Amino acid sequence: MQLALSRVTYAYPSAAAPIINNLSLAFPAGWTALLGNNGCGKTTLAKIACGLIEPDAGSVTRGPVCAYCAQETAEEPENLYDFAASYDRAARELREIFSLADDMPWRYGELSCGEQKKLQVACALWRQPDVLALDEPTNHIDRDARGELARALRRFCGVGILVSHDRELIDAVASRCASFEAGTVTVRPGGYTQAHAQAELERGTAVRERAAAKSNLARLAAEKDRRAHEAARADARRSKRHLDPKDKSAKAKIDLAIFSGQDGARGRLSAQMDAQVSAARERLAAAFVPKRYDGDLWIDATPSPRKTLVRIPAARIPCGEGELAIPELFVGNTDHIGISGPNGAGKSTLLAHIAELVDPALSALTVPQEVGKAEAATLVASVRGLTNAERGRVLSCVAQLNSDPDRILEGDRTSPGELRKLMLAAGIPRHPVLIVMDEPTNHLDLHSTQALERALAAYPGALILVSHDEAFLSAATTRRWDVRGGQVRER
Repeated sequence: MQLALSRVTYAYPSAAAPIINNLSLAFPAGWTALLGNNGCGKTTLAKIACGLIEPDAGSVTRGPVCAYCAQETAEEPENLYDFAASYDRAARELREIFSLADDMPWRYGELSCGEQKKLQVACALWRQPDVLALDEPTNHIDRDARGELARALRRFCGVGILVSHDRELIDAVASRCASFEAGTVTVRPGGYTQAHAQAELERGTAVRERAAAKSNLARLAAEKDRRAHEAARADARRSKRHLDPKDKSAKAKIDLAIFSGQDGARGRLSAQMDAQVSAARERLAAAFVPKRYDGDLWIDATPSPRKTLVRIPAARIPCGEGELAIPELFVGNTDHIGISGPNGAGKSTLLAHIAELVDPALSALTVPQEVGKAEAATLVASVRGLTNAERGRVLSCVAQLNSDPDRILEGDRTSPGELRKLMLAAGIPRHPVLIVMDEPTNHLDLHSTQALERALAAYPGALILVSHDEAFLSAATTRRWDVRGGQVRER
């Protein structure tokens, strides 16, 4: 079984250029990871592979049954209720692997995003498709669930396409990686660690080749200028215009140089350099090194003069089918608080409760787990409506978070990761004294995650983060609230 794309091209209606251009690629049985920065076309390629998008040109050869598991958890799987009603061996095994209770499919809208994501993946695997594309399957799910996911994916026998920035998952299940680089897709064997090491080796070679080509071009250009100068001096020396008409000896020397060909030697040497300089320019152009947006984001803000921004009284609040017990908590004007806990424990419920207690007079920036389509359209339209200077500042922030600013406002193709960057970038000019982010690393590529981590760690105001990424929380926060077993505890 194999999936094959032949000379495929696709452009979004509002885009100036195709996001996928004349791409030919084959996917064998097993898992292939799609790698690349936010907005490069990974999700688009996965949807084309599964027949959800028809390419503008080219052809796709695939199996009869294809399944695509979307990034957004709000989308119910098409076969959700079939899976809920089935108790065949495959359905029972998937329920066990993902720790899914029998009633969970019937109350999909009440579940946490992590629980919804596990159901999405279980329903997709239960179909046993020929081609299965999973788009960011580890978004929202806790560490234990990620281990369960890897175990389930290793059992899949069809053609698998894994769109993910989760290095551990890719190493655990992928046998090869297809990376979007400089407008094309490069395939390398192995999981993320092996493929990334090979890519860095290739990049290092390209950087050295470009440096050598640039140095060689500079040397040849200088030599060309020197020879051109000597040729000009030789032309001046063979001119008879400034000679004394009676100086027959000087005229004879010039005539002899012209007859012997010595007078044109300098000119020929200068002309020979043109071909060498042209070849050096071609070598420099061929030694292309893709640009990276690796700058540091600076968040222009100062702490609020109020020492305590939020007081959370001790309370018991509704959470799913039970309650969440909250002790008295405080958020100081420079506190960086990380909230962690398993899926369904009540982390987002706690954030919603805190939001109700925040003084509306405070300048606060909130970035939710998921950005709905209506909210995304409003965000893009509001940024487009800014003045040139204001829009430039916003897009500069986007560039420092590792996205192409020329592409992010093209509407239909703005990815979930780019939308989260745009929401943060649009909020920074308001000089927030409090930033609240729910799963901020979801949808983000690795360079973007690192840039965001550095920016939030240096942010001088108050910060509240919910995340399953322990390394991210450790780098960006200094206090921790753990949500587990119906209780919130500070540690």
